[in-house]
Amino acid sequence: MAGVAEVYLPAFGLALGMSPVLAGLLSTVPLFTGGVLQLIAPRAIVRTRSLRGWVAACMALQALSFVPLIVVALTRTHAPALVFASASLYWGAGMAASAGWTPWMARVVPAKLRNKFFGRRQGLVQATMLVGLVSAGFALHAFAGTDRILDAYAGLFALALAARLVSTISVARQGQGVDPTPRRRMRLRSVPPRLKGTPRASLLGYLVAASAAAAISGPFLTPYLLVQEGLGYLQYSIFTATIMVTKIVALPLAGRLVARVGLRRMLSASALAIAPIPFLWLASDQFWWLIVLQIYAGIAWAGFDLGLLLSLFDAADDAERTTIQVAYSALNAIGNAGASLVGGALLGYYGSDHHAYMMLFVVSAIARFAAAVLVVRNLPKVLVRLPVTVVVGAWTIAIRPWGGTIVRPLVEGLGKLAKRERG
Repeated sequence: MAGVAEVYLPAFGLALGMSPVLAGLLSTVPLFTGGVLQLIAPRAIVRTRSLRGWVAACMALQALSFVPLIVVALTRTHAPALVFASASLYWGAGMAASAGWTPWMARVVPAKLRNKFFGRRQGLVQATMLVGLVSAGFALHAFAGTDRILDAYAGLFALALAARLVSTISVARQGQGVDPTPRRRMRLRSVPPRLKGTPRASLLGYLVAASAAAAISGPFLTPYLLVQEGLGYLQYSIFTATIMVTKIVALPLAGRLVARVGLRRMLSASALAIAPIPFLWLASDQFWWLIVLQIYAGIAWAGFDLGLLLSLFDAADDAERTTIQVAYSALNAIGNAGASLVGGALLGYYGSDHHAYMMLFVVSAIARFAAAVLVVRNLPKVLVRLPVTVVVGAWTIAIRPWGGTIVRPLVEGLGKLAKRERG
């Protein structure tokens, strides 16, 4: 689903006739709305009779979010507001499902089987996402430049809808787990006092700042490549798949490295490596250069994602972990949306031409360097070692051509593992 439809939403906006600014904002503004909607997740989850039912209901709602997109594509309706609303529903339902899925899996899969089971599942999911991404690129490439291109998008969205409905049915048929009812809820307002003055608070602040700095220019990379550089859909799919494959390969290696050098050094090096990427986008318009750059970016972002996992899910129990996940998602979504609006304003002000993109990438690179300085100078020396089992137990749930992906842990226990390593 993510590979077939989600990653192509900005490109769909361009095909509908949206401006590069609006098409780019499709990557972040709906995510902001989804993050805010997700704030109800901890309260709603604890009131449900089963975690399985919550997850299945959210997944069904997410599937229905594709219906308006299919209608817009088939009727050739220029309806940006409807597209943004559908994307917001997609992200809101998906984030809410994720908040319940993590603790539910802890009850369904026995601890001794989790590494093997989820390791295999992770490989299958990533392979499916990759096949979907490239296959969609082939399909769109076949209809590029014709009046049937929107029909092709409608077909992709229909396929994504069907895939999500099938997964919803599969989830509904699974067991409830050893304890089907959600546990106690930790209130959102209790999160700041718990984090205040702790190393995790500083780390979360950096993660939000760094993600926002990347979001100044990242969402507009798709319009830049498809409009300014003239990349075809097939090239665009290969470009996006490259960073995904690189991160899949690099993440376990980063896990071994952070166990040796520590989280602070790993995160600092990753931040410094991410900072100049927008400058490098302007270095050459040759496709081979873009692929090399994606490999470099994938390695750098793998270290960043690993730091995110360690900081975000090092919590005492699933209630605290769910609530912190929700709070971070909302805060991060707000930061990304705000930064992308700044980037969109800059792009629109300078005319959305090549010079405008150059200015945008320069501003984003400066912001990234500032965020890197923040972590290098101010991040406390948090001694966290990440077991290999935790690296296996994490996966990418959203694809971003610029590397700012969304990752989630597979099951509970990350906090306990981290504490055991520190002890």
